[in-house]
Amino acid sequence: MLPDKITSLIFFLVAMLGIYSSGCKKESVFQQKTKPEIVIDANSNMLNSQTIHFYKDTVYVLATNLSRDSSQTLVIDAGTLIKVNDKFSITINPGATIEAKGTVSEPIVFTSAAFTGGAGLISSSFGQRYWSGIRIYGNALHSITTTSGTLSYVRIEFAGDENFIMPSLLLSNVSKETIVNNVQVSYSTITPSFEFAGGNFNAANLISYAGNNNADFLIRGGYTGMLQNLLAYRHPYFPNTSLGFNLTGLLIRDTATVPVITNLTVLGPNLQKGTNILVYSDVSNRVAGMITTGGAKFHIRNSVLLGFPKGGWYLDDNKTAVSIVNGESDFTYSIVHSNDSTRAFYLKPGAYPPYVSQDFKDYMLQQQFGNHLFVGADEFMLADPFNYDVNPNPLPKAGSPILSGANFDGVFSDPFFKKVDYRGALGSDNWLQGWTNFVPLQTNYNN
Repeated sequence: MLPDKITSLIFFLVAMLGIYSSGCKKESVFQQKTKPEIVIDANSNMLNSQTIHFYKDTVYVLATNLSRDSSQTLVIDAGTLIKVNDKFSITINPGATIEAKGTVSEPIVFTSAAFTGGAGLISSSFGQRYWSGIRIYGNALHSITTTSGTLSYVRIEFAGDENFIMPSLLLSNVSKETIVNNVQVSYSTITPSFEFAGGNFNAANLISYAGNNNADFLIRGGYTGMLQNLLAYRHPYFPNTSLGFNLTGLLIRDTATVPVITNLTVLGPNLQKGTNILVYSDVSNRVAGMITTGGAKFHIRNSVLLGFPKGGWYLDDNKTAVSIVNGESDFTYSIVHSNDSTRAFYLKPGAYPPYVSQDFKDYMLQQQFGNHLFVGADEFMLADPFNYDVNPNPLPKAGSPILSGANFDGVFSDPFFKKVDYRGALGSDNWLQGWTNFVPLQTNYNN
């Protein structure tokens, strides 16, 4: 009898195991499946196609540089993930187009192919190597009606150029027929997050987050477009070393450059834990929320400069100062703050003799310009901007003074600009919601 009992028990256990296994298989149907990956290397036939199409049901790993030449197109569906190996880049040359059309719920993500929350090794001297970013070269110098395509609801993460040349996203001589909106660049290394070099394209809802060194937004080379809702958002742990002469949220330079900018927010570290005071307080270099230099002209309105320890606005040279005094440039209806209030408006010594920073501040705070100086960062009444480890919230709270006071007269009456009440990049309409990511270091992208 004992062997029969043992046999029965064995059959019972096997049957139960089968039921349990079937149950597990049913449950697995409801688990998210990992998407298949396609590695694109230098020998991939896809690179020879007139149109390269990336679909959201596949993860693409670039193991080579991807370039599109005149009449060629790169099409990327909403929700697509593209990982890029160390040093490689994506280039859209004059006459080519990129159609990267994400959505609020399905943004397009370009990120490092390295492990989650990091980038590949570069050398013992630098510590890390990122991929080399996206470069779009337009035909605005020759044809203002030629489009370079669309960048909409796109995230670019862990990019940069180890040779100190290329930004994470370069838009060079791109025409106003090109659509650029809702783009977030995070953890750019060494070089700027965004660089606009010439061209006249317009753009809105742009974010630079946790840039390491240099400028969040570099505007140069004769760029003359219109920009609205720009957020330069610094993390206190970056930069951790001084690798550049300029450390700023917005750098405008060159004599032919005349951007029209409204609703800019530069949000510095505000001396939060981890801030490298030696870097941010290095007065021998240009370190400020905004730097204007090289005879550049500009129209900036309804903006906020906040949280840089040793500089709100750094005015660097005589030509730029002259353009402000004679009305060719203007900075109006904006609020400026620096942890050192004496440097909120900083005029480089000798830039406009015999005047000094105090004169610059007094001039810009004249009633006719509608500007204000805030001594403390808490005056802006932002919700939770320095909660970096979870999900920072830079939106203004109810009752914040930046929720009102905007002005869109004059050149800012152009139909491109959305006429809002708030000053700074963020107000009552939360355009960050749904598509942004402020914790990419903690994000597992299909690994």
